[in-house]
Order: sequence, then C-alpha cells, then structure tokens
Amino acid sequence: MFLESVLASAGAYGPEVVARAREHLSAEGQLLENYRYPVKAMLEMLDVVGQAAQARGMSYGEGLFQSGWVAGTSYVRSSVGRMRAMVSTVSGLHRALEGIPSAAAQAVNFGAHSYRRVTPGSGELRFMEDLIGPSWNAGMVVGSVKAAFALDEGRLKYEISVTDEDASSFLVRLDW
Repeated sequence: MFLESVLASAGAYGPEVVARAREHLSAEGQLLENYRYPVKAMLEMLDVVGQAAQARGMSYGEGLFQSGWVAGTSYVRSSVGRMRAMVSTVSGLHRALEGIPSAAAQAVNFGAHSYRRVTPGSGELRFMEDLIGPSWNAGMVVGSVKAAFALDEGRLKYEISVTDEDASSFLVRLDW
C-alpha cells in the first residue's frame, strides 16, 4: 500500500516520473508487499519524487511531505484504515495517535516509534533510527489524522524536531 501511494504521489509530476519511480520495484514491476515494504525501493522511489518536486520549484522535503500525505489519506481510505479510523474517532485523537507506533512496527522492520500525551490537546510521536525520515512520516501522520477526523485546515498543527545528525531520529508534535 505504501509503495502504491508513492507511485500515486509521483503521478502529480507526470507519467515520466511515475515510470522512473516504478523502475525501483522488483524486476517484474510488481509491488512486493501489501503493508510491509522493502526500504530500498521505498527510498529510491521517494528520491525520484523529491527530485521531481525540486525540478518544479518545490523543496525536496515538501515533495516527500506531500507523498506522505497521499500515503496517509490512502491508508484511511483502505479497508484496514477505515476500520481503524472508525474506532479512533470514537476513542479520540490521543488513542488514534497511540496506535501509530504499532502500525509502524507492522509496516517496517527498522527503527523504534513511540507516542506520549503532552496535554489534553497535544501529543508527540517519537521516531528513532527511522530510515524514511521526518518529511514523509510527518506527511503521512498529518494526512491520515486530518482524513480520519475530518479536521478543518488550521485545526491540526504540527512541528518537526530533528534529534540527531542524520535526521533518522525526530519528534512530530501535534496540537489540536
């Protein structure tokens, strides 16, 4: 699903960018897994998206954020995502965010993820040694939360704080 969403986000830059991103999939050109994905292919595909964003005057990071946003909204529209969103909207935003670390553990075999409540209207996701990095992950979190909770523009604010030299460890603070 995540690799498919990267291809979908590449579509915003044209069919040639989709074709370049698709080159990084398996030899048969098939997506390898549903919710787990090979990190090498993901990183190469995201690099294609980031470079395409730069070629159109956006920042590399904004291109990755938008790709993550597509992944987040796609997840909420999937059968698993719809079910989680339905349960989450009843339980509240903190409960939804508390589920992100376990969802990440199902999707990737690297890094560590955790969540903590900061105030009744804010929380903090911690990503440690996450190879995908802050832009895509923040886009995915913000996109999925806004889609699941139907939040208006400006209702959910986020801040990214990188905590190490290579940007593989970072915090995403959300305020609502």
